[in-house]
Order: sequence, then C-alpha cells, then structure tokens
Amino acid sequence: MDHLSLEILEYIEEHSSETYELLLNLGTIPAPSNQEEKRAEFCRDWLVSQGAENVYIDSALNVVYPIGCTRDNPVVVFMAHTDVVFPDMTPLPVEVENGKIKAPGIGDDTANLCALLMCAKYIAGKKITPADCGLLLVANAGEE
Repeated sequence: MDHLSLEILEYIEEHSSETYELLLNLGTIPAPSNQEEKRAEFCRDWLVSQGAENVYIDSALNVVYPIGCTRDNPVVVFMAHTDVVFPDMTPLPVEVENGKIKAPGIGDDTANLCALLMCAKYIAGKKITPADCGLLLVANAGEE
C-alpha cells in the first residue's frame, strides 16, 4: 500500500469518533425535500469551520465546495443529498440501540453526506487541489 493510502486510512481511523458525532448531529437536522435550509446552512458552516474556502449555498439549496475549478479545466463532481423524505420540521428523532443508529434518512443519504463532509475536511486540511481538473463537492438538495 502506498504512503497516501496509508495516510488516508489513518485519517479515517483517527477521525472515526468525530465522524460518528457528525452523523448523529446531521441526523437530527430536519431536511424535508425542498426545505433543506437548516441542513444546508449546517453543512456550509461546518465546512468553513474546517478550513474549506469558497463554500456557498446556491439558489437550489445545494452546498457547493469548488476546488481548483476554472473555465479551462474539466470538473469532477462528488455529491450526497441533504434531504430526508420525512415531512416534519422539528428535530428528527435519533436513537442508538445495540450499536445501530435509527433515524429517518440516516442511511439515505445522511451517512453518505457525512462521508462527503469528512472527505472535504481532509481535502481542505491538506489544501489539496487536483492538477488536471477541478473538483466540486456538493451536498445537493432534492434527492438525486
């Protein structure tokens, strides 16, 4: 295994508790389809607090973190959606039972959103910019 792969595996292991707590926090934030403002604001603010630059929420409530994007280079996009198909706007119930997290939308797609955010934290912390393309990390609204 190369040095970078080992470094990434170490990052995952070292940040497992933080990732778990982030998942629990995200899981409580209501985000019905087309009403993802609270979760979008949380994601934007969290990314900025982790050192991500130029993060913004667009008019469709997508949280966008552009890295090395120019008019001249191709762009690679990684996304996870923020909405939960659960109509309530109050904090969502999150329960941990026998090591399993139970909450509306926790596996579709909150866990993937959490993974995307933790990848963004790694990229921001290392100030990684791809040499041959731009990168967009997007917490997108409204399902896929």
